[in-house]
Amino acid sequence: QQSPSYMGENKMAKQRPVQHLEINALVHATEDTERVEKAVSNLFPEGIEVPPYEAVKLEGVFGDSLSMLKWTLKNRRPATETFNNMLRGLNSLDLQQVLETLSARIDENKNMYMRLDKQKAALGVTRLGNRDSIRIKARLLVLHKADPVKRMQDYIQELTQDA
Repeated sequence: QQSPSYMGENKMAKQRPVQHLEINALVHATEDTERVEKAVSNLFPEGIEVPPYEAVKLEGVFGDSLSMLKWTLKNRRPATETFNNMLRGLNSLDLQQVLETLSARIDENKNMYMRLDKQKAALGVTRLGNRDSIRIKARLLVLHKADPVKRMQDYIQELTQDA
């Protein structure tokens, strides 16, 4: 039998588990900023406005100039819908990898991390990526005693079962 706190889980929280979403992408000196902006905007679903980004100038290991672009969605509806769009865009192998590595992707503060291939995103394709990637950080809304890994496992499977 399920515990009363689990049974009483707010249905809205179940439907919108992402409280806050951060998307970060590096722009190297040799890259076009507009192409990186396009790659990130491709991750957003139709009807969700891409927020303006913050840009921070950095210096690379070899003294080359870099910019870190950061988009932040602070409201649950656009944050969750954008996160859902990213998950639904993944192919079955990438989705399986996310599910199998969930415990490593969710930290003690209930943040979930993913890296997406920036070059593929520029082409409108959502794939996991490790090199020169778009970094995703989703702050999850999970009840105090609930297991965030189990919660997201169930959520992702339900979300993508039709895919």
